[in-house]
Amino acid sequence: MIPIIGFVGEKKSGKTAVLTEVIKVLAKKGRKLGVLKHTGHGFTLDHSGTDSDKLFRAGAKKVALLGHGQVGFYGAFHPEPEPEQVRDWYLSDLDLVLVEGFKDALIPKVLVAFSGKAPAWADKIGGLIAVVSPKKTDLKVKHFKPGQARQIAALLDRYVKTHRPKREVSLYLDGKNLQLKPFIKDFLLNSVTGMVGSLRDAKGARQIRLTIDLPEGISVPIPGKINSRRLR
Repeated sequence: MIPIIGFVGEKKSGKTAVLTEVIKVLAKKGRKLGVLKHTGHGFTLDHSGTDSDKLFRAGAKKVALLGHGQVGFYGAFHPEPEPEQVRDWYLSDLDLVLVEGFKDALIPKVLVAFSGKAPAWADKIGGLIAVVSPKKTDLKVKHFKPGQARQIAALLDRYVKTHRPKREVSLYLDGKNLQLKPFIKDFLLNSVTGMVGSLRDAKGARQIRLTIDLPEGISVPIPGKINSRRLR
C-alpha cells in the first residue's frame, strides 16, 4: 500500500512552504514522492485556443497531453475523486503521496499553522498526527516548529517504512472505490497474485492492476449463460 499523508491548514497558513522543505529532505534520501494539491476553484492545464483546449470544449470528457517524457491530464469528474483514488489511478509507482488540502479526507494529516493558533475545525477532523506551528497548541499530537523540516520528514519516513510493506487491494466499479471486507481482500489477493505469479514476466513486480471492461448492455452481476457466450 502506498502511504498518503495530507498537509492541512487555513489559506496562507504555510502548507506549501512546509511541504517544499520536507520534499527536499525526503527526495535527497531517495524517496519517490508524488504531490496532490486541492484547489477550491477550477483550473485548466492548457492555454485557451490550443488544440487540446478545443478538443475539451468540443465535448471530450478527459484530455491527456504526452510529450518529451511528460504527461498532463485534465477533465471533468463528477463526483470529485478522493485522494486515494487519484493515488491508485495515477500515482501508483511511488513511495509516498503528499496531499495539500483535503482536510475532510480519511487520511493521516499534518496541520500547518504559522500563525501559532490552530483553526476552530482542527480538533474535529480525524487522522491528525502532527502540528507545525511556532508554539505548541492544545492539540494532543506531535508538535514541530516551521524550521524543523528534517524532523517532520523523519516522521513521514517512519510512516512509509511502517505502511509501505503492507499488501493492499482496491476495487473500483465505474470509478467508485468499494469498501471490501478483509476476507474478500484476502481472496482476491491470494487468487490473483497466485495466477499472475506463474507468468514469465511477473518476477519483481510491485503492483498488479486488473481492469475488466464489460461490453455495452452488460453490467454487474453478469448472468452466467448469456454473458459467458458474449464475453468470449
